[in-house]
Amino acid sequence: MIGRIRQTIGGGALRSPQFRLLMTAGMAMQLGQWIQRVALLWTVYEITGSAVQLAGLGFLSNIFVLVLSPFVGPLSDRYGARRVLLGAALGQAIGAIVLSVAVFGGFASIPLLYVIGMGFGIGQSLNGPTRNLLVYDTVGRDLLRNGIALNSLTGSTMRVIGPSFGGLILGLRGADLAFGIQAVLLILALWLVFMLKVDSRRISAREGSMWRSLAGGVAHLKENAPVRVNVLTAFVASTFVYPYVQFMPLFVAENMQGSEAELGLLFSGVGIGSLVGLWYVAAGRGNMPAMLWAGTIYMVLIGAFALATEFWLGFGLLIAAGVVHSVFSGLNQALVQLNSEEEYRARVLGIYSMSGGLEPFSFLALGVLMDHIGAGNAMAASAGLAAAFVALLAVRATMGAFQPRPRPSAPAEGAPPA
Repeated sequence: MIGRIRQTIGGGALRSPQFRLLMTAGMAMQLGQWIQRVALLWTVYEITGSAVQLAGLGFLSNIFVLVLSPFVGPLSDRYGARRVLLGAALGQAIGAIVLSVAVFGGFASIPLLYVIGMGFGIGQSLNGPTRNLLVYDTVGRDLLRNGIALNSLTGSTMRVIGPSFGGLILGLRGADLAFGIQAVLLILALWLVFMLKVDSRRISAREGSMWRSLAGGVAHLKENAPVRVNVLTAFVASTFVYPYVQFMPLFVAENMQGSEAELGLLFSGVGIGSLVGLWYVAAGRGNMPAMLWAGTIYMVLIGAFALATEFWLGFGLLIAAGVVHSVFSGLNQALVQLNSEEEYRARVLGIYSMSGGLEPFSFLALGVLMDHIGAGNAMAASAGLAAAFVALLAVRATMGAFQPRPRPSAPAEGAPPA
């Protein structure tokens, strides 16, 4: 077992110095993101005590994922994913500094928190897809699964540390220090990304217009059934399941009568489980049926968590959800790139990342529904619908549907071009 783990870690993507830089930058960004998320959500809930206000913050923070994500691929093709990532991290660092000063000075207000939340949302809509593109550019196709899994593994580690650390800072000092630490982490990430020596610009994409480039990605999606399933599954999870994170303060305060420290621990639960599940992906295992069945189980577990009234039961359910979610998410992120042709990979990944942009509409709908039937009932119903749909896809995939198209083999050495 130990030997297999060593081979998974040392024999793959970590051999690339560029990947190590990217992974470390991602760790700094994600640690700061989780600290900020806990601090921002708790600050808004403390001021308003309203599910609708939490939903409003989520809407403004995430709507730009829907608007900007389709253009991440064309932008990265034209200017390079590294430059796009630098711009996103710089903007988020400035927002964290402003928010830290505002909270420390006592003039933080709901409108200001909404504006800063929008800024974080813009940065995140660019940040996530470009880091996934850069994994491919730093390790290549053969090590992509290993690279994405290791990248996700470090992200899950930050998900364990970040919320707990954020909750501890909130309890001991307050949100001003939490946002200040996020700013420092983002500045560190900026320096690491600046040190990257990769250029993912593609000349063919730069020759046409941005809209034509995007249309090419959509056309490829229509022709490629496995990629359509990857994208559709991501959209379902983002619309019906992932919004539970935005309402975590409600589950903690109302269902479990907990505090900000317990909120931080619950945020960490999925990350703890992910540390186990991602080894499966890092070892190069898994296919479409495995991804879909893992997604189904994850959605059922989130529905069960939403109904939990005991802290430790909820914590255990989130740990179990983290195990299967890491398989579901890690495989889906790898397969959507592996199933796409190289020319369209960046553009398809941008469309895939649009899935997060549907969350704002779910926040608003669920926020209103929760005020009428309760947070747990609304979230459980939503996750249950998603689980039923993905289970149908899993059955079809197990029976042989959604097979990837065969790739054209390379011409033999010395053979004339076709």
